[in-house]
Amino acid sequence: MERLRPARSLSSCSRVLQISKSKGPGFPDPEGSPKFDMKLFITDIDDTLSVGETVADEVQGACSHLRDAGWEIMVATGRTYSTARGHMEAIGVTRPSILYNGGRIVDPGGRPLYSRLMEENLANRILEYVWTLPLELQVSGDERISCRETDAQTRSFFADVGPIRLLTEPVVTEPVFRVCLWMDSRLMPEVEEDLRERFGREAEICPGGPQFMDIQPLGVSKGSALDRLLAELPARPEVIVAAGDHCNDRELLRRADIAASPSNAHEALLREADLIIPPVSEHGIRTLIDHILSPAFSAAPFPHATTRPGHRL
Repeated sequence: MERLRPARSLSSCSRVLQISKSKGPGFPDPEGSPKFDMKLFITDIDDTLSVGETVADEVQGACSHLRDAGWEIMVATGRTYSTARGHMEAIGVTRPSILYNGGRIVDPGGRPLYSRLMEENLANRILEYVWTLPLELQVSGDERISCRETDAQTRSFFADVGPIRLLTEPVVTEPVFRVCLWMDSRLMPEVEEDLRERFGREAEICPGGPQFMDIQPLGVSKGSALDRLLAELPARPEVIVAAGDHCNDRELLRRADIAASPSNAHEALLREADLIIPPVSEHGIRTLIDHILSPAFSAAPFPHATTRPGHRL
């Protein structure tokens, strides 16, 4: 198995922890700010925690050791609760988790704590624009998916999790958390550019994978949802470790004290990662957990990053 390796030739655990990172809005000032005894581990699901619907036994075991060591665990995913539930149960989440890329926060049992929906008019204008493009679309409602008869990938993925509402025209009347587009990867740059030109002032437009484009309400991200969760705590946790592989994880990772990405992650994340871990096929999350449970890591201080935008050690 590939060993956990620092992204910037960091030669020791203490060096890994001495990272300068610009924090997002809603975070207490790290310099001299109070903190309390919580160590928080956050992971994306797809292509970070697992591929598909099964979490490897090795990863489940590592998460059990992490909980036994006093860490809190949560997920941050673009999935609905019904499609994330199995993963959440497999790793034993202990804190509220982030769904719909930040559009909803649920407690460990799935009870909604916060929701941010897309305006109906915006959702319909987006659908009207993409309706005739050579791609599949997926409209994420409140634990319900809408798509067209021809959207075979979406229909197949959600076939076992509940009824799918079939769209016959580019109009939705139900609540919408996000619109997800699936397409040939060669089309992604052009479609992203067009979407930003048309809707960039009204919506967040972010690649969620090599062939997926996520469109959500302006200001919604995994990072902004984490801000909201942290604002409810008495102080910032002692340390936050987060793992993710694609652009929709970027705002989350920027808010972590230690950001980890698989070696096959999007290049933008690899440029910013504090730690590069093995891919899912080699149980990278287990490797990351083994690292943060190591005596060297546990003995090191957990400093809050200084607020020097754009500067990293």
